Amino acid sequence: MFKHRPILSLTLLTALLLGSGAAVATTSSPGPPGAPGLGRAPTPITPPASAPSRLQDSEDVTEKDAPIANEATVIFDLRTTQIDPSDFEAIQKHTGIFLPAFDSKDATQFELELLRQAVDRQAQVEQHGVWLVIRGSEAAIRKARHVREAMVDSISPLITLQCTILRLPVTDPNSTTLLAEWRTKTITPEDLDRLDLDSSTMSVLAQPTVTTRVGRSASIRIGTEDQGDLELQLKPTRLEADDLEVEISFDVATQLTMGRRRERRGVRAEETLQFASGTVGLVIGRPFATAMVRELDGGRVTIDRPAPEDQDHVMVLIRRVPSVGTAPEEDAIYGSCEPTRDGTGQTYFGREIAQVMGHLAAGWLERPQREREERTDLLVKMLALRPGMDVADIGAGSGYFTRRMAPPVAPDGIVFATDIQPEMLEYLDASLLLEGIENVIPVLGRVDDTGLAEDSVDLILLVDVYHEFDHPWEMARSMHRALRPDGRVALVEYRAGDATVPIKPLHTMTEDQARLEFEAAGFEMVESMVDGLPWQRLMIFKPRADDQRSRVQPAAD
Repeated sequence: MFKHRPILSLTLLTALLLGSGAAVATTSSPGPPGAPGLGRAPTPITPPASAPSRLQDSEDVTEKDAPIANEATVIFDLRTTQIDPSDFEAIQKHTGIFLPAFDSKDATQFELELLRQAVDRQAQVEQHGVWLVIRGSEAAIRKARHVREAMVDSISPLITLQCTILRLPVTDPNSTTLLAEWRTKTITPEDLDRLDLDSSTMSVLAQPTVTTRVGRSASIRIGTEDQGDLELQLKPTRLEADDLEVEISFDVATQLTMGRRRERRGVRAEETLQFASGTVGLVIGRPFATAMVRELDGGRVTIDRPAPEDQDHVMVLIRRVPSVGTAPEEDAIYGSCEPTRDGTGQTYFGREIAQVMGHLAAGWLERPQREREERTDLLVKMLALRPGMDVADIGAGSGYFTRRMAPPVAPDGIVFATDIQPEMLEYLDASLLLEGIENVIPVLGRVDDTGLAEDSVDLILLVDVYHEFDHPWEMARSMHRALRPDGRVALVEYRAGDATVPIKPLHTMTEDQARLEFEAAGFEMVESMVDGLPWQRLMIFKPRADDQRSRVQPAAD
């Protein structure tokens, strides 16, 4: 082993020598920290082929190329298609893909078989819960998207909606009368065509057009000169003969940020409209004001404020017009939702991704009572580490578990401690110096890649960090590639739904959710254990035997 030269600041080294509590006394946080959260360029590292030494200098946190696997992915929500067995024949004719041997009435199985035949052997098509996951070559994924769009076309017609967004100045003395008139009258398309004649009273902010389908949402963002961005969401929910039902919501507001407090004031609405062909639906917004306060632990609290009286009136009128183009397919790996108190507003298989605590929570990671509270000594024993194993601590943070895994795998085994926060790696390097540990390699990863080489490790450990990953799909596939054939992932998460676990709900996970996400990424659960752990659950996963580990070969277009 080469002699270790640390990469730490004098201030941090002094604080560490005085004790970890002194190092973070002013910045410790009461909640569980995470790893990913900061974006970086594509720069993970490639570990050396032979047993390497400890890092020599800060420049030894080396970097590697982007992930090598030629793999594309699409995830469909099966709930967005309402297929009836009576539709099977029409769908086959419309898509040009025929299943002569298919004799089931199961609509989901029909969709699976149709897509499997469409992509042939160039992709894997699997059902996981209410999601359909397809992984394979880019050409196969394009084919899957095309076939599913054709399938949906045959059972759900396109709906194109034209919106007219109006503003009526609150200072207009006739505004109250005009609003009452618009609320009670049956509005026709001809009324919309005459709006420019009333420009002295009402102004047209925008007239966007959107194409979607029944059961699918469509969103529009429009900038205004003085009232902030207007966000409009439309979701047709029912179409019978000429009658259309649409859920509509909009929000237009200005905002002011003062430290940890953000004030928003404006106009918003949320209604369900029903209107016949040839008529126009109307939604009128109401004034509102809120204050969002970000607390010290990273959470958010929204407080309703008195509605302002100086807001101009905003109305949205909707009519159906002949469809043009196609509706965008809902096939993104990640979705979105209204951010909760501790969430990011980004969803993955229906789970909102939690906010990251970041490097300022290092003191919480290193608190003296952690071993007693979480029985970390027992957790390390449950990993069954052996001399010579190469292991990875993903989202290593301050290196709490890195330092405890290094001795059992020594002298020939290596611990790759990966994190995307240079501050955490600096903290880790200082603590390794103090404890004289030399079989650890800090790895500067990124939010969508572990930074580990292919087939490089026997075990990957994730402790209370996976639920905060910004890109859990990409990270899971990166771990899949990094594992050796008999490798394992040890996922440790705070137990959801357990009243004895003093952790915020969004920083916990259920066993079912963990299984869903890892199975979709090509793993299978081997074991799920509590076995004396006060707050957490240890789940062991391995790559599935039937999963494609090799590089996908693209099909000819």
